[in-house]
Amino acid sequence: MKRSRVVQVGAVVAISALVTTACSGDEVTADCVLAKPQPDGSYLVVDEHRCSGDSHGAYVYVYGGGRSSTVVRGGTTVRPKDARIVTRKGTVVQRGGFGRGGKGGGG
Repeated sequence: MKRSRVVQVGAVVAISALVTTACSGDEVTADCVLAKPQPDGSYLVVDEHRCSGDSHGAYVYVYGGGRSSTVVRGGTTVRPKDARIVTRKGTVVQRGGFGRGGKGGGG
């Protein structure tokens, strides 16, 4: 029961983040993490260079999560389409938003 509740809460947070991003066209922060979440639903942060290139799915970005030291909670692994996505080091992962041109790669 406890695990399903964490999944439900995580899904609500992810959907809320996507709706907020889609409506606002704001900037979203991305953190590079191990793709497999921890039992509590958080993700372990790794150096962002691991998310570029061919990581074979071992590393992913979490968008819009809250970071505390080496852990990210909340957010989503689904890339927001209408947002400018920037890592904490300032690397632009994706450009875009309502009425803006350009789409970046990476991720």
